Amino acid sequence: MYQSHVAVSLYVETFKEMTLNQIVKGQIARITNISGEDAISIRLMEMGLIDGERIQLLGKAPLGDPLEFAIRGYRLSLRLNEARCVEVELV
Repeated sequence: MYQSHVAVSLYVETFKEMTLNQIVKGQIARITNISGEDAISIRLMEMGLIDGERIQLLGKAPLGDPLEFAIRGYRLSLRLNEARCVEVELV
């Protein structure tokens, strides 16, 4: 039984980092990186998505795009392609 618990813990730690579009409603994550050097990445950083900031998924539109987040005391809607640029880890 102990070995199973260790294996599950290692599995969870291995997949702790993900992109913002992969978290589920209600989860809180910490931003670890904004990938890319294009205009979308720069715009995301200008909107307050910076390393170390906590962000929570509040909900998704009926077809899954856009996504609504809470960050820095305000609500922010992002399209799926924008959310894929934001690397996060669960807290």
